[in-house]
Amino acid sequence: MSKPRWSRSSNTSRSTAWLAAIVWMYVSGVAIPVMPGTLLEDRMSESLAPHVLLGQWEKLPHSPCAQRYPDTLEFRERGLYVGRSDPPGTFSLWDAGTFELLDPQHLRLSTANDALVTYDVSWQRDRLAFVDADGCEFAYRKMI
Repeated sequence: MSKPRWSRSSNTSRSTAWLAAIVWMYVSGVAIPVMPGTLLEDRMSESLAPHVLLGQWEKLPHSPCAQRYPDTLEFRERGLYVGRSDPPGTFSLWDAGTFELLDPQHLRLSTANDALVTYDVSWQRDRLAFVDADGCEFAYRKMI
């Protein structure tokens, strides 16, 4: 019998290289493979993506309606966040919980009373702005 033109190991290495060249975009919980350098990748990199959220954020000067939100916010891997207020022990609607970026304009967070609440968000460089269901607008600046 003749040997096949391709072997299992060479096919595997080709498919591994192909997969390594793909950027996986997660939009509304769906993984979309995107080749680097495509227009979709360029557009997604300019919009809010989960990796942009990771790190520490500090609340910017705000209106009184934003007092119920923490002074600092840290988004962590695996969709977890921690909010801290000053002085420590002050009530915050976002104390600790989970977050999910539904799309580049909507972020869902679990609140202090365990409700899952969706907020309108916009992102520009190091500034993350929120609008809650009551129309309260406030923003955070990325620290790290």
